[in-house]
Amino acid sequence: MEARSLVQPLLRSISTSTSTSTRAAAAVTIASIPRRHQSSTSRTKRALKIAPHPSFFPTSSSSFGESTQVIYNPPSSTPSVYHTPFKFLPPSDPRRKANLAQLIRTSTDVSSSKSVLPPELKAPERKYNVTREQVEEMRELRATDPERWSVLKLAERYGCAPYFVMMCCSAPTEHRERERARLNAVKERWGAIRTGAREERKKRRVLLHKGLL
Repeated sequence: MEARSLVQPLLRSISTSTSTSTRAAAAVTIASIPRRHQSSTSRTKRALKIAPHPSFFPTSSSSFGESTQVIYNPPSSTPSVYHTPFKFLPPSDPRRKANLAQLIRTSTDVSSSKSVLPPELKAPERKYNVTREQVEEMRELRATDPERWSVLKLAERYGCAPYFVMMCCSAPTEHRERERARLNAVKERWGAIRTGAREERKKRRVLLHKGLL
């Protein structure tokens, strides 16, 4: 009896430690198992499927085929009678007069009130301040020293648009040849990528003028 009383506490401790370790192992195993959530489309649709409001169903006295009632499901805020269009009101409806009076009153209030309006948008005034003598002088300056008197310089001096300067006068042939040679020298230093991009730009411009883009 004494030996049994001494062995029983030892057996209880061994069984307790074994059960604890078994629970811990089971908990780790369950935590490591992947769980599937609402990841599919059908599961999400079923979760978001909400039954319609009872007001959309007919009453018990009428069936679906014999029901002639109008389902009125208003929004959270009650609409005003002044916002009801004339199209949905019969000619004998008194709300027509009320709506008309409200519209007249609103238009009168708007016209009588001194509201601060934004400034009027005006087109920029065109300046035709270049005389014939100035055009002749512009041509002479452009012909004598095109390097100094460029299109932008002449437009700034006479207060006109650069396009007007290009219409009135042109640079000498020698100056245009020098500019063309300088541009060709710059193009020779281009790589394959930039050259291809310029060629594509030319093709797109041609297609744009033809209306194909």
